[in-house]
Amino acid sequence: MRRSIFGYLEHGGRDNLRLSRDLARHEEWTEAILPADVEAESPEGETNRRPLMIFGGVALVAVAILSVRLFALQVLAGDHNLSLANGNRIRERVARAPRGMIYDRTGAVLARNQASFDVAVVPQLLPRDETARHAEYARVAGLIGLSAAEVQAKAEVTCRAKEPNCLSSPVPQLVLAGVDRDKALLLDQDAARVPGFSLDVNPIRQYTGDPLLSAFLGYTGRVNAEEVKDNPDYGPTDLIGKQGLEKQYESVLRGLNGGERTEVDATGRPIRVLASRDPVPGNNLVLSVDQGLEHKMAEVVGKQMGLAHAQRASGVAINPKTGEVLAAVSLPGYDNNLFSRGISQTDYQKLLNDPGQPLFNKVISGAFPSGSIIKPLGASAALQEGIITPQTTITDTGQLDVVNPYDPSIHYIYKGWEHSGLGVMNLFSAIARSSDIYFYTIAGGFTNFTRYLGVEKLTAYYEKFGLGARTGVDIPGETAGRVPTPDWKKKFANLPWYTGDTYNISVGQGDLLVSPLQMASAIGVIANGGTLYKPHFVNQVKDGAGKVVSTTAPEVLRKDFISAENLALVRQAMRQTVHDPQGTACCFMDRDVPVPVAGKTGSAETDPGNNVPPHSWFVSFAPYDDPQIVTVVLVEKAGEGAEFAVPATRELLQWYFTQGAGAKH
Repeated sequence: MRRSIFGYLEHGGRDNLRLSRDLARHEEWTEAILPADVEAESPEGETNRRPLMIFGGVALVAVAILSVRLFALQVLAGDHNLSLANGNRIRERVARAPRGMIYDRTGAVLARNQASFDVAVVPQLLPRDETARHAEYARVAGLIGLSAAEVQAKAEVTCRAKEPNCLSSPVPQLVLAGVDRDKALLLDQDAARVPGFSLDVNPIRQYTGDPLLSAFLGYTGRVNAEEVKDNPDYGPTDLIGKQGLEKQYESVLRGLNGGERTEVDATGRPIRVLASRDPVPGNNLVLSVDQGLEHKMAEVVGKQMGLAHAQRASGVAINPKTGEVLAAVSLPGYDNNLFSRGISQTDYQKLLNDPGQPLFNKVISGAFPSGSIIKPLGASAALQEGIITPQTTITDTGQLDVVNPYDPSIHYIYKGWEHSGLGVMNLFSAIARSSDIYFYTIAGGFTNFTRYLGVEKLTAYYEKFGLGARTGVDIPGETAGRVPTPDWKKKFANLPWYTGDTYNISVGQGDLLVSPLQMASAIGVIANGGTLYKPHFVNQVKDGAGKVVSTTAPEVLRKDFISAENLALVRQAMRQTVHDPQGTACCFMDRDVPVPVAGKTGSAETDPGNNVPPHSWFVSFAPYDDPQIVTVVLVEKAGEGAEFAVPATRELLQWYFTQGAGAKH
């Protein structure tokens, strides 16, 4: 057995050696080598684990916080953060699709596009450092002629709306539209130093010629918040149809924007194109309107409006065999280019305050008392119901004296336009000379004329002719007009219906209201032999290559509610209005127009005290034996129909059948 300084090696068996430490001797050795004044430490005791537990808890909390934050960044806000990261290295440029063109029926351009330079800002691409951001605002302001505060207001518009992360928005905001070419060039050259801003080329509308069709073409403008809600694929810098055909056919005209996604380096310089798409132009509209006829109608109606010292007038011409609108004017008009370029508040207020109401489409939205142009409709109804025949006669004494059935001492006097009376009237003379007494009698009865239409049948036929309802024309903002009934009067005024009310609506007075377009469609029924067509402005839709995408077929709304024989009698009576020496529209129409014309005058009272002149109406169709055109002219508060509306129609039809499209007839 050999001694070791750490103990003894003992033999515990042949193959079992173990080290045995002599504790007593070990302690003696320890004491021998330590200084005499230092006490040897006691053997190691139990470890204190509290600091380790505190450290582990802190680490666990930190890991949990980091995990939650990582989950929020990568999962909850992953798309947003990805867009931010991409925004730092990817630039998107929108290539605006050209809006579809608008042509008249002959191919003349009515609306085209012209380039407009717009400055836009993407808040996401602006510097996060406030000082650097304001420096960029100032630089852009100096280039485009705005103040830095104005640029900031446009760039941070969503911040003013208290939107969170407003400067993280990738949606472009319009800063300035219609920048002139020189300023646009300066901004384009300095693009690398203002990476948050971009120069967009936006095709805006240019309406050609005089503003004759402004009320019907409408105009385009920047989308507003409400329009974006209805059209979520539009951005704040996009244009949209606001009125008229531009609004009605927005989805047809707009097209599909293209664009390009480019990867850039830290300085904003392009590295490579990631994706690109060419814009797809919108489809084109080909209208039924004849621009030549349009110009002539505006000329002749405007002339009579001036002679009458009237402030407002309108006119419309349709093809009675198809419902095509051949011309339509609402005077005075306005320049819709003002809106497409961005109208100033001063110009807008001027239009709003104009007593001529240029922004109001009088042809489709105006509701007026019709006066005597309604009489052919009542005559058609009376013939169809067997109330009258061509031989039925009624004596026009100038007035009807109606006794109150409940109090014979009360008399109601209903006068005709000729207070001395027109004498014995039949169907033809009653329409030609516009006898009020004749139509009072067949509509509401009098003395021994006890079989009459009555209000229910009269109003039912007015509605069959399309009155009291929208025609369905392809322009927004149409009025339904009004066909008053006993139920309507009770509900509206809480009053009973009187015979006098029936008398009034039989001659186009009282509460009956119509639009010029409604009357054109109704007279079209008489002209074509019994079919009410839906009027329309658009004949065809074509793509950019000229290929026809769709065609508007004539749409029948109602037909055969008046027999062809009865309508032929009414047409004959309307011919007498123009041809008979005693007719209210005789006789220069036959002298100046190369085809036979039929028509009806109307003078609609607008003031019970007769202090304001009546509306001047005239409706016509020609040629009489094969109608190709129906016209309606209204000069508001001008005077008698024969005085102003008839001369305008005569000049219009003279031009149409000698120089216009009707010359071939």
